[in-house]
Amino acid sequence: MKHSINLWGKDFTDNHRWDDDKNAKLLNIVFHGGTFGNFLKFFLDKFSKLSPDLPGDPFMDIGTSHNRESIKFSGLIQKYHSSFINDNKGETQLPICLITLSTKKHYLYLKKSQWFRTGDRKMVPDDLWKKPLGEMPEWLRKVAWKVIELYDINKEKAHFSWIPKFIIRDFYKLEFLQDIKDTYNYQWFDAFKSHEFFGSQKVYHLDLETFFKWQTFVKNITELDRVFDLSLDFDRLQEMKSIFDKGLALDRHRQECNMVEEMLDGRFEGQLSGLDVSSEAYIYAEMEKRNDFIQMPLTNRFFRDTAELEQFVEHYPNHYKAMNPNMPKFNGIANPYYLKKDK
Repeated sequence: MKHSINLWGKDFTDNHRWDDDKNAKLLNIVFHGGTFGNFLKFFLDKFSKLSPDLPGDPFMDIGTSHNRESIKFSGLIQKYHSSFINDNKGETQLPICLITLSTKKHYLYLKKSQWFRTGDRKMVPDDLWKKPLGEMPEWLRKVAWKVIELYDINKEKAHFSWIPKFIIRDFYKLEFLQDIKDTYNYQWFDAFKSHEFFGSQKVYHLDLETFFKWQTFVKNITELDRVFDLSLDFDRLQEMKSIFDKGLALDRHRQECNMVEEMLDGRFEGQLSGLDVSSEAYIYAEMEKRNDFIQMPLTNRFFRDTAELEQFVEHYPNHYKAMNPNMPKFNGIANPYYLKKDK
């Protein structure tokens, strides 16, 4: 499925510069909201020997790095969104770090971060079933109406009632069942990182996985330092780790994505309580992809632990097994029972 991609956002105009600063001499971080561009700017500016030390940290109580008002940055390192491309038409050899996605886990995280981290609005995927339609903000209500229309829910009653949790989980599952390459987010990032503008610049692609594990972070930051001569002070490694660990500890969504990944890879066994509905949907989708002819249950309650989930898959009755109508292909062949939905 090919989506119409808009890199700039609905309010973009050609003659408006969105960023306060005109580029940085040392490094320009170009990123999608929710992918740690603010944290990276703070970290590199703080630990570079080329700039004064920055006291404290940039964290809000939810783990975002948006507490910047009292921080006096050096200006050697700046951060921008995709409008950087249009703001710098004709420029060449700019030092740029692009933050890009590489794994399915990252798309799960992006689903959460677009709700929770962007603008620190503290909304979560669960709000689609925890709030009645009439109490939702306008942008969230638009999502809810998509669910109501897709599942043919009574529109007259919807304004004063709650959408069942199992419906919201299934709604997210349909997206996660898609091939990643067919999703809007994948195609947006593909168009972003392959834009012709970057072919004339000095670009380093920083994998989003950098921000999920300390070992990966320090490895990738070391390479970023080498490419752009950032002069990071690795004698302060313990201080670096303390800053990284604090951000991760505040961000329950990164922790949850790591746990879900470990569970699906067989590296975690235990309780599954406390997951938000998008993580539950992601697990549902992976189970259906991995197990032919099985559909996960439409119930509000999720599996208590990994043992209960494994028991469900192992003992799924043969007489209920059938081609999954939500899977467009089976063993690479078009599924004749696929129920195409406008996702």
